[in-house]
Amino acid sequence: MQERRAPMESERIFDAAVIGAGPAGMMCALAAARRGLSVAVADAHSAPGAKLSLAGGGMGNFTNRILDERFYVGSAAAFAGGLCRDFGCERVLELLAQLGLPFEERDLGRIFGLRPAHVFASRLAALCRDAGVRFFLGGTAAGFRRGTPGDGAPEGFSFRIGGRSLRARQLVLATGSPACPQCGASGRLLRLASAWGCETVPFRPVLTPFAMPSGWALDGLSGISLNVRLALVRAGRPYSPDPVGIRPLLFTHRGLSGPAALAASCWWQGGDALSIDFLPELDLQELLDAPDSGRLLVKNLLMRRLPARLAERLCPAGIWERKCAETGRKARQALADAVHRFTACPEGVEGFSSAEAAAGGVLLSSLTPHLESRSVPGLFFCGEVVDAAGLIGGYNIHWALASGHLAGRSLRRR
Repeated sequence: MQERRAPMESERIFDAAVIGAGPAGMMCALAAARRGLSVAVADAHSAPGAKLSLAGGGMGNFTNRILDERFYVGSAAAFAGGLCRDFGCERVLELLAQLGLPFEERDLGRIFGLRPAHVFASRLAALCRDAGVRFFLGGTAAGFRRGTPGDGAPEGFSFRIGGRSLRARQLVLATGSPACPQCGASGRLLRLASAWGCETVPFRPVLTPFAMPSGWALDGLSGISLNVRLALVRAGRPYSPDPVGIRPLLFTHRGLSGPAALAASCWWQGGDALSIDFLPELDLQELLDAPDSGRLLVKNLLMRRLPARLAERLCPAGIWERKCAETGRKARQALADAVHRFTACPEGVEGFSSAEAAAGGVLLSSLTPHLESRSVPGLFFCGEVVDAAGLIGGYNIHWALASGHLAGRSLRRR
């Protein structure tokens, strides 16, 4: 009697297939595998966590002590804030401890790893493998099909990767967004989600610098960095959505960068102007009017508090070399307005190549509270492919881990 041939790996039907081996995809796979589900993870890169390896300057800003919806944008902002608050900072710190990774806390509640971020990715992948997760790496997942009653196709989902055909009863898209295309990011599977009936909006770059027009009022100040309060001006009214308020701003050859600009880019819309307070913790009008300032030259008073090149550029004509006491009230007011309410209109943002994240993607309205598609049972989403993006400060990695964990816990057993 001929021995029955064991099924090949490519013929196996997994309980779930996760597309994307970033933090969201691996966290989803780990949560599902620990519940006894058979899980496959597919990714085009040869190693997990390609984009994660660049996070936080290569060290990984993994979470933040302060977690709520104010630090997120997109249709799922409130949901993301609530989920991240429930899946709190301590949960991520426990994961870091489980992975044997030391960390440090910096200003504004930010938690950074003390080992390169790629170590986090490789150890999280090892944890997944220990739980039984199968990785299929180095090939582009394509040819997605889903079986529906009566169409003759097998139940569940199927796709190809690297010459293999994989089948799964449930499918999780954790494919990220087009931000950071140098890592191979594309967001291409958003089209698949749309074709299968999910409501989507186009991705847009966030956490990206502003491109300023050539010859703008502060052109040529590249390299200057200082703390500012940056607001948007929309329809003639200042708009200050950043909950942090004061952040560093960096002048570049192309425009404005640094945490203040990156945060503002999350809310910026075409036509918005930028309003910058270069002395957010002082009142320049009071300094100019103070008796002790009377004998000071305006330039000396400014250069004690601002970089010299910036101070000179902001100062109205004719008063740079004048003593404060000899400067008229109208001129003082003009100087205070220039320092506290400087306004300029960007040409736009620099785009996906410079963006750390992207808003847009699958709308929360098309998902259940468990991140499952309302139109396609068994199809789940997590991470940046969902329309939620966090500010700089660990919010995007935390969202990836929290949403991945929720999706993994929501996958059904056979």
